[in-house]
Amino acid sequence: MVYTALLLVAPLVAGVAGGYAFGGRLANLGAVRLRAPWLLWIAAVVQVVQLFVEPFARFVEDGLHVPMLAVVFGPVAIWLVLNLRGRGLAARIAVAMIFVGGALNAIAIALNNGRMPYDPEAAVLAGLPVGVETRKNAPADANTFVAHLGDVIAVPPIHKVVSAGDLLIAAGVAALIAVMMTATARQGPKATVTATARGGPTNSLSEGGEKSHD
Repeated sequence: MVYTALLLVAPLVAGVAGGYAFGGRLANLGAVRLRAPWLLWIAAVVQVVQLFVEPFARFVEDGLHVPMLAVVFGPVAIWLVLNLRGRGLAARIAVAMIFVGGALNAIAIALNNGRMPYDPEAAVLAGLPVGVETRKNAPADANTFVAHLGDVIAVPPIHKVVSAGDLLIAAGVAALIAVMMTATARQGPKATVTATARGGPTNSLSEGGEKSHD
């Protein structure tokens, strides 16, 4: 559980570090106006519950025949779409990375009976037992579809194997945080004065085309 938490936190930390590296400020995140933040809370709660309450995940996947990936990523995908309007190119690229990563994982899971295949050799490199099958994972073999989209990348320090989709999602999240931290900072005093003179909100990423530098 600890290693899984590290995987979830790492993109957030990397994003904040990247934001500071490019002159951003963590306080700028407070100026970003976001729509429907409750969707993220739903996704976060579901993610935590599925990790710690096994019967819940079993009921969703075995009883309702709905992949947990869809339950978690669905609200996030809707939230991303709702908040894309008015964002700049950098933010759109970051969101696209998240979508592509999620799609790659979904394809691998959907084509392999609802379980993500993993490379046994990568598992050995990561210090994990080989041949173990769980509700969410199964070792890849000759009958596995799109095995290269599965968990094939070993991360020995945290004893995990991840997929290309996982890396794309993590990179997209980190990039999106960095963009949001730096976007308002790059507007400078002139943009602030202009927005104030118009009676509109200052330092907000939701002002559309005028905030297109990110």
